[in-house]
Amino acid sequence: TAGHAAPALLDAIVAEAAPRVGEFKEQNLANMAWSFAADDSLSSAALMPFFGQYFGHRCDVLAGSFPNEALSQLHQWWLWYAGERGQTTGLPSQELLQRCRVAFSARKARPSRLQRQVGSTLSSLGLSPQEEVQTEEGYSLDYVVEWCGQQVAIEVDGPSHFVGRKPSGATLLKRRQLRHVGWRLVSIPYWEWDELRKDLTAEDNDAGEKEGSGVGSMMTLRERQMAYVEAAIARQARSV
Repeated sequence: TAGHAAPALLDAIVAEAAPRVGEFKEQNLANMAWSFAADDSLSSAALMPFFGQYFGHRCDVLAGSFPNEALSQLHQWWLWYAGERGQTTGLPSQELLQRCRVAFSARKARPSRLQRQVGSTLSSLGLSPQEEVQTEEGYSLDYVVEWCGQQVAIEVDGPSHFVGRKPSGATLLKRRQLRHVGWRLVSIPYWEWDELRKDLTAEDNDAGEKEGSGVGSMMTLRERQMAYVEAAIARQARSV
């Protein structure tokens, strides 16, 4: 889940786990399914020994006892397996898949202070951001704005979205699945946002040395934030 593909390891796991699908408990099934979705490195043919007819059947046998977190994991697996990979073999029942969607969509968003700062900056740019927009797939987008006639999603990514400074498996999975259904995404990493304030502080410390030298006034923090966000959105628009 740290964003490192490991096809050889997953091949070995499939070979070991496939004959034992009938022994798996609810969370075992959900963890396995989610891990393969997050990794996305094995061919569809390589997945069949595990996600063939027995996986969906085992999920249905245990349908009444899946906790909500496991249901959410299975929903992300379904978005990958049926959506990204176009597979139909071995799916659980429609009733269980609907419960998975409901559980995933019901997760409560908790906007952070950082997210509020970015939202305020988007408003200062005149972009009228919509907050916590839920997609048809059940994902929640921090903000959605209109840019050059297109809907753009702004994701404010705090420390929990990364391992070091590399996106976590969960973060990469969300980004990939949203892009698969057509969303344009802009990520605002927490450390880049923090640097705007640090850079301003450094300039303030140097300002005294430049007084009387004719140097123009420094940008305010809000001006820096606005310039940063506008540039990030513009870069994404040019990359499509």
